[in-house]
Amino acid sequence: VMNIDIIRIFAFIFIVMLHTLNRQYGLDVWMGGYAVISIGVNLFTMISGYLLLDKDEPVKDFLKKRLFNIIPLFLVFNVIYIYFYKISLSSLLRGKAIAAPHFWYIYMILGLYLLTPWLRKVVMYAEKETLWVIVLWFLCNILNPYLRYFNLGEIPFSNFSVTGFIGYYLSGYYFKKYIQRIRDIPMPYILIAYMGGFLVSVMSTRYILDSTGKRVSEFFDKNSVGTFFMSLSFFAFWLKFKFEKRNKIIKIISDSTYFAFLIHIIVLHYVVKISDEMIFKSAVTVIISILLGILYNYCKVIIHNILTRKQ
Repeated sequence: VMNIDIIRIFAFIFIVMLHTLNRQYGLDVWMGGYAVISIGVNLFTMISGYLLLDKDEPVKDFLKKRLFNIIPLFLVFNVIYIYFYKISLSSLLRGKAIAAPHFWYIYMILGLYLLTPWLRKVVMYAEKETLWVIVLWFLCNILNPYLRYFNLGEIPFSNFSVTGFIGYYLSGYYFKKYIQRIRDIPMPYILIAYMGGFLVSVMSTRYILDSTGKRVSEFFDKNSVGTFFMSLSFFAFWLKFKFEKRNKIIKIISDSTYFAFLIHIIVLHYVVKISDEMIFKSAVTVIISILLGILYNYCKVIIHNILTRKQ
């Protein structure tokens, strides 16, 4: 569990940096930094698959537990961001806007949670076949756009139905199922896979920049080839460590990341008024958001204890 705590913290830091990275230190820093931090959402999605897909519990209990942990606070922040951005209710109700730009991730993960009871049965009774689906997902959803971009041909599945983040979600399950095999992979191989993904992202972006003069971000997309290999190798890297026990401080920080994720855009809004310098605003936004998340969890525990004693 300590491994997952660490990965979750890194995922949150990477997501904050996605919103704070700029070109003030030059294009090379921008490209290298963007490549590194582009894996944040993928890591969060793999964590969910790692923790949830191998469990066996009643559908009602699962949905009650997961949705209750996410939706109430999410609804509160929807109200906060509607006020913060002065968004009209009519545009929200018509589906022309969401309360905050980073909330797309919450809607995506809720969709995967709703599929989880079915996916649990799928991986239980068709594990090898599901692995083949992940291979097809990679070919059509990740490799195909890269081939198409450079006119290298394409895999002729024009409307392949398994897309989005489901491959990362299912991959989390296989990483947990075969964690010992992951740990048996020599560390140099994992580092080579990570650096290979990094170079694919950076060099592809550099090639387009040099040949067309255009600064593109397609090769840092969540479903790009380089990001795929970096996501899986980063996850595998931390799974190789065998921690004897869960560090209390790391756990507290990890547990704060959901609240921190929801509030970090507001924090960033005020931090940039102090300074728009990239390192400063990244570090301060991460620290303040985490501290607010810790404070929220602490208050929640106090309120829960008070209500429990009254009963």
